Amino acid sequence: MALNPPAESGTTTRVSRDATADLLKGVAVLLMIQVHILEQFATSDLYDSFLGKISLFLGGPACAPIFMAIMGFYLSRSHKSLKAFMVRGCVLFIGGIALNTVRSAHLLILVLTDRSDADPWRYIFGADILPLAGLSIVIIGFLRLVWRKNFLPWLLLSFLVVLPSPWLTEHFQPTGLSIYILSFITGGSAWSYFPLFPWLAYVLLGYAFGNFICHNTWYIKAGKQKELLIVISALVVFAAGFPWALEITTNLEGALGYYHHGFLYFLWVLCFMLAYTALTNRIPEEQLEKPVARFIRWMGVNVTFLYVIQWLIIGNLAPAIYKTQNLFQSIGWLVVVTSITALAGRAFIHLKT
Repeated sequence: MALNPPAESGTTTRVSRDATADLLKGVAVLLMIQVHILEQFATSDLYDSFLGKISLFLGGPACAPIFMAIMGFYLSRSHKSLKAFMVRGCVLFIGGIALNTVRSAHLLILVLTDRSDADPWRYIFGADILPLAGLSIVIIGFLRLVWRKNFLPWLLLSFLVVLPSPWLTEHFQPTGLSIYILSFITGGSAWSYFPLFPWLAYVLLGYAFGNFICHNTWYIKAGKQKELLIVISALVVFAAGFPWALEITTNLEGALGYYHHGFLYFLWVLCFMLAYTALTNRIPEEQLEKPVARFIRWMGVNVTFLYVIQWLIIGNLAPAIYKTQNLFQSIGWLVVVTSITALAGRAFIHLKT
């Protein structure tokens, strides 16, 4: 990744030192909304079409990996205590379970009134982004007591976390009540979307990068030619592996699918993130101050609240229109959901101030 390094003493940044991160997160919010609409609303024909595959790809490497890596990057800058990390992690984990429940309220009502035979527990205990974030923060809180600002241990552990992921998904099949617990850790269930293996790797990667740029001045002063060489090399790997990686990104089930991918796909995503963040970081200051860019950055700043709102809307609409919407209807829902989410965010901020 190529997020802006911390400003040196006596210097100023162009918009803010975190402008790149906010822009990346804002773009990820928009891509996340569109892929959730595809998954929940679009017809099977649209989902399986070329446009559907493009939608799934846009909602893949540029979303969850970016979210988690940037979170790790910010955690590397934090000076909070272990207790603060524990509290924040527990709040996010419990908040994720609460969001699962509320966003599934419509479906749960159908189950309670015997109008659906769906298993309610798989929706309540779905291993999604917020529980992943909570567990990751707790783990990071303990690891930083040992490794502190070292770079290599964090990087090596990110690789080690990815390696067993496909094997765990394919061969480690928990049963009974344990499946609801282990879905957050090793996968093995249809509702294990973002288990710690492999997704903790991206948080560790972001944390490692945060440590790296703070203690390795050669990167900060690498110069345009070296940065260009890194970006071109990453783009070559990205392009060469795109057909193969597209199949993984659009496969949301089973071992070696997107949710439970392995080491090679992780390396491919790493190349994507290197090129993507470096190019984003080169956007001129005047472009970042234009209305569209300001709006996207605003979404990035308020990513957690907007994430919650869009899921409350999409999750509760899904039981009524699940996989029934054509292309134009899906585009219409994208506009509606994005608009309502943004307006709710504005209203929330206004009430806070």
